[in-house]
Amino acid sequence: MLYRAANPNDLGALVALGLASYGRLKNNLTPENWKKMESVLTSDQTLPVLVSSCHSFVCEENSRLIGMAFLVPSGNPTKIYSEDTSYIRMVGVHPDADGMGIAQALTKLCIDKAKETGEKTIMLHSADIMYAARHIYEKAGFKKARLLDEHYGLAYWLYQLDLG
Repeated sequence: MLYRAANPNDLGALVALGLASYGRLKNNLTPENWKKMESVLTSDQTLPVLVSSCHSFVCEENSRLIGMAFLVPSGNPTKIYSEDTSYIRMVGVHPDADGMGIAQALTKLCIDKAKETGEKTIMLHSADIMYAARHIYEKAGFKKARLLDEHYGLAYWLYQLDLG
C-alpha cells in the first residue's frame, strides 16, 4: 500500500471512494438524508475544494484509491470549528479494505502534518453510529468535546486533540 498526497487527477476516484465508504450509512439514513449526503459527496464544492486547499492524504493499492483523509488548516472556520483550530474531514476507507489499519494510518498522517505545521489543536466530528471510526479517534488521543446538533438525522460528536 502506498500513502501519498491526493491531487486533482484523483477526483473521480475520490468521489467513488466517498460514495463507497459513506454508503455504509445509507441504511441508517432516511432517503432524503442519504440524498443530501450523496449530494455533498459528489458536489464540486467538496472533494475538489478539499484537494486544492487542504493537506490531503490517500491510500492506494494496485493503482486503486482505497482510503482518504483531509486535514484542514486553522484559519478556515465553520459553524463547528473556530478560526484557530485545524480539523480532519472525510476519513474514508473502501469497504473492501476494512480492517487493514488504513483509517488509523490516515488519521496519524493528519495528526503528524498538524504537528509539523505548528497547529495547536486538531478536531473532527463523527456520527455516533460510526463505532469503528470513533474507536480509532479515541485510540489516537481525541477526546469527546461535545455533542453536536443532528446532521443527516444522526447524532454527531465533536472530538478534540490538543497538540501541545
